[in-house]
Amino acid sequence: HFSEEDMSICDELIEYHSNNTEYKWAGNTQGAKGGKKSTDVTIHPSSRNPVFLKYRQLLYGYLREYLNAYDNPLNKLRIAEGMNIQHYKPTEGFLGWHCERISQQVHQRALVFMTYLNDIKTGGGTFWHYQNLTTKPKKGLTVIWPAIWTHTHKGLPAPKELKYICTGWYEWKNNLD
Repeated sequence: HFSEEDMSICDELIEYHSNNTEYKWAGNTQGAKGGKKSTDVTIHPSSRNPVFLKYRQLLYGYLREYLNAYDNPLNKLRIAEGMNIQHYKPTEGFLGWHCERISQQVHQRALVFMTYLNDIKTGGGTFWHYQNLTTKPKKGLTVIWPAIWTHTHKGLPAPKELKYICTGWYEWKNNLD
């Protein structure tokens, strides 16, 4: 979870999404029955925007914690795809069951990260099917999980509130990098 000092990153990511007109698009529903209803802004992994640099630094710290918690030698991971700031209006969400490694195009994804950018009072969480677990959206909470089918999940709509998240993937780093 973000420290109080880092909480402004959430607000800055929401502001970036709100002010962005060039890279805004309707959320993609590839591989999910029930679809995704959102407005997304993609952040290129090489962006030098100061808020993205701070956010990436926090994400790599969380990755180290995750790998240490599982005593796992998966130390050759990186963020290589664009991250998405996703905005969901009331009743919208990624409503279909899905996992993050669903096709040949995304086979390199190892782990997923998601940061809730605002608090939600009712609904709006993420439900993991096989774990029978729902996370409650809390500003600054970052969740990391395996990108494979064992962590099939869906977003739960917030019936009366706006929801913002930032999500992306840690990918296998090849030896040519």
